[in-house]
Amino acid sequence: MKKIHLLPDDLINKIAAGEVVERPASVVKELLENSLDAGASDIRIDVAEGGKKMIRIQDNGCGMNRDDALLAFERHATSKIQTFSDLEQLASLGFRGEALPSIASVSNIHLTTADGNGTEGTEIYLRSGTVEKIRAAGRGKGTTIEVEDLFQNTPARRKFLKSNSTELSHITGTVSEVALAHPDVYFTLRHNGRTLIKTPPVDSLLERAGHLFGKELHANLIEVDEGVEGLHLFGFVSVPGYSRPNGRALNFFVNRRAVSDKTLRHAVYEAYETLLMKGRHPVVYLFLDIDPSLVDVNVHPAKREVRFTDVRRLHHFVREAVRKTVQDYGRHPTGTSPEYPDPSAREERVREAVASYYQHTEQRPFGRETTATTKTGCFTTSPGSYTASLPETRQATSLPAPAVQSLFTERLVPIGQIADSFIITQDREGLLLVDQHAAHERILYEKFRKQYQQEQIPVQRLLVPVNLSLSPQEEILLREHSDFLCRLGLEIDDLGHGTYAVKGVPVWVADTDIAELIRALIEEINSLGEADELERQIGKVIHLFSCRAAVKAHRPMPMKEMESLLRELSKTESPHTCEHGRPTMIRIDLQEILRRFKRI
Repeated sequence: MKKIHLLPDDLINKIAAGEVVERPASVVKELLENSLDAGASDIRIDVAEGGKKMIRIQDNGCGMNRDDALLAFERHATSKIQTFSDLEQLASLGFRGEALPSIASVSNIHLTTADGNGTEGTEIYLRSGTVEKIRAAGRGKGTTIEVEDLFQNTPARRKFLKSNSTELSHITGTVSEVALAHPDVYFTLRHNGRTLIKTPPVDSLLERAGHLFGKELHANLIEVDEGVEGLHLFGFVSVPGYSRPNGRALNFFVNRRAVSDKTLRHAVYEAYETLLMKGRHPVVYLFLDIDPSLVDVNVHPAKREVRFTDVRRLHHFVREAVRKTVQDYGRHPTGTSPEYPDPSAREERVREAVASYYQHTEQRPFGRETTATTKTGCFTTSPGSYTASLPETRQATSLPAPAVQSLFTERLVPIGQIADSFIITQDREGLLLVDQHAAHERILYEKFRKQYQQEQIPVQRLLVPVNLSLSPQEEILLREHSDFLCRLGLEIDDLGHGTYAVKGVPVWVADTDIAELIRALIEEINSLGEADELERQIGKVIHLFSCRAAVKAHRPMPMKEMESLLRELSKTESPHTCEHGRPTMIRIDLQEILRRFKRI
């Protein structure tokens, strides 16, 4: 008796379905890709019971004739490629010819299609992959495909499906993902007859994002548009300070194909280094246009994974493009768009509206200047520093705190402190509260990082050396990494018997607890391990220095010191967050102040 035999076709298709069709959303994705490859400009998706009972997709694409419609359900039948060279220059979303036969093998299908070249179309009924009926049917150019009772003949697969609402959320995410990538196509999604998504064609990704994401998320996204030879990256990333508790909001598209790629994810996380708190994640919708010959999309039947030929160059390009975008945020007004009108025109309209309000109510902007230092509770001001009069106004942006739309386009003048921890200042858009510790951390981090890279760390010699008694393990680490510590600006002498004298430290940390700082540094070195890992993770060491040296909360600051801190913060690359990702400031918009005082 032979031990090896060929599998029957129906079993082969069911195995293939396990790779291609994971859940109802997988069916929607594959069928949407077919519609887009067919050139459809209007696609309507109807689902019932989370897609478990029914999925119907109707399009106005090129359609098929009778012969093509039958052949489409054969394994590896495709119109997308002819030769192996076509596989290396793929411009279509589908190409493997596995989706339709795989879906048909685990469901019942009703297909109606017409290519517009004859007087009639074709209607086909399939049950578990077997054609039961084929006949002529009336239909305009395009295709309608209805999938019923998914996994009805594979109950083991069906029992792993989640609730209707969970499966529907996956379908909604898939449709939103595809709709964002194709803003020129009309998409409609309905569930049990209720419309969930309706996106007419628009001219730009920005407009489509506004339709799909809602006001809050849309207001916290900034556009990326960078290119080098052979690579073009565009789309949206979240502003510093806006994040999510998980990484599911990282969305990548390669040549308009939604993908999941570790290289792209890692590049984005490196770009947001020091801009996100630990455990927080950015929101990203990034599109990469790349020469098809430089990327392999034929890695997995679901086509979700890709492989790049030059990973290092791609990683560097994406990281720097995203980093430049988030670091430039807030340094100039956002460009004109439906959500963000021209700033000068907006300013003039709001100024007229406010003036009209005061004239109508016969009131004027209130104001008061103090001439003596006052302290009420935990609020501190200095002579001549507090002015309660409102500045020349312009419309508050729709960005919620801590996002700041046009920070540092004017000089920020401190007014005072709250609880000896937060600096109060103002600009034309309202009130700003600056966390003095977080702001100083950002300033010191960027200065120290730049000086370390240039090997120009200024060292302050201590008048009285600080003696340390170290354990044998700490001694080993100190000696092993002595060159690294020297590059950090630390001058440490071995006095013998486990005793060391710290004689010089970076000027930024001279006023801190030196002994405690050195022990914390040794602990950080121990956690990082090898010397090459220290070089790769130098940012963590610099975090330690800047955090310990930064001005602390609950510390009164003279007015000149506050002015200096705000001025230095404005010069940093990423002024909106400290290196731990916490916001350095929050804004209270002028419109919000007026609203709370019942003046609008």
